[in-house]
Amino acid sequence: MSDLNRNFIAALNRKAQSTPPVWIMRQAGRYLPEYRKVRSNFKNFLDMCKTPEVCCELVLQPIERYDFDAAIIFSDILTIPDALGLGVSFVEGKGPIFSNPIQKPEDIRDMRTFNADNLDYVYKTAELTRRELDKNIPLIGFAGSPWTLAAYSIEGSSSKNFDLTKSFIDNHPDDAHKFLEILTDACFEYLKRQIISGVDVIQIFDSWANLLSESQYLEYSLDYIKKLLKKLSEDPITSQIPTIVFARDPKCDLAEFKLDDLSCYGMFTSINPNNAISVFEGSHALQGNLDPKILLEEDSVIKESVSRILSDFKDYPGYIFNLGHGITPDINPDKVKVLVEAIRDSGS
Repeated sequence: MSDLNRNFIAALNRKAQSTPPVWIMRQAGRYLPEYRKVRSNFKNFLDMCKTPEVCCELVLQPIERYDFDAAIIFSDILTIPDALGLGVSFVEGKGPIFSNPIQKPEDIRDMRTFNADNLDYVYKTAELTRRELDKNIPLIGFAGSPWTLAAYSIEGSSSKNFDLTKSFIDNHPDDAHKFLEILTDACFEYLKRQIISGVDVIQIFDSWANLLSESQYLEYSLDYIKKLLKKLSEDPITSQIPTIVFARDPKCDLAEFKLDDLSCYGMFTSINPNNAISVFEGSHALQGNLDPKILLEEDSVIKESVSRILSDFKDYPGYIFNLGHGITPDINPDKVKVLVEAIRDSGS
């Protein structure tokens, strides 16, 4: 095992690496033929997520293929709404569908109380994966941000505009905040159990950060991310675990993410690297932000893009190479190999 696979935690601790560690969001996913083969055995995506032995196999697939510097548990951000009794299922071609979405304030009061034990299958996945994974490779656990979970739960499905969600927070702001408090507490308990089960790093995915105006984002999303990070930093079991926040194109100033309780900021594709460098000034590790669409291009374009990003961050203390969003199913797996080799060849 190369030294690269021990540099991920060092990067999170803002230590510059001659060659940055690399992993990619959704690295265990539909672009891999071996993943598709396993997926074909399950009619329902969540049934697969609830089978720890299979999830462990899926985690290891991209590690074995690419020797990434970090693994991430295989699960879904909507496990918490499902545990709250909102009835999450995945429909081919439509994505997540909720049979019991939050449609009115009374639905929040009538909602099932969150019990972290109901997500035992995720913790079993973490335990099994930690045993099977090379000890030098960090294992990332994750959760959706409270806002992202609320958006799905109110909308009842994925959506382009999330009009039902926007209407709910406009018409019932107090109830929306109550729901976000419940989700924040649930996220903390969920992540704590993942840490107990063996994960080494936590990433929070704010996948629908882009839905809100700047003032709304600070009120309905970032404030609850701060509360979650604070809970993690104050609990003796979770306080030493590095944290990453990935927010999809939020409409606020980058400086809002210079949080004392945050280790690393995950950059969306739209962020200018030089701007991020000037804003964070080495206070936090940075991760990202290659556009996944680059992986559809010729090898030479991929190598040029890698070279440009590495040049931008060569003097930054604590940079992790990643995409600026999850890899898409239309990517040829060979292109990921080109990407990884270009990164590692840069340090030779």
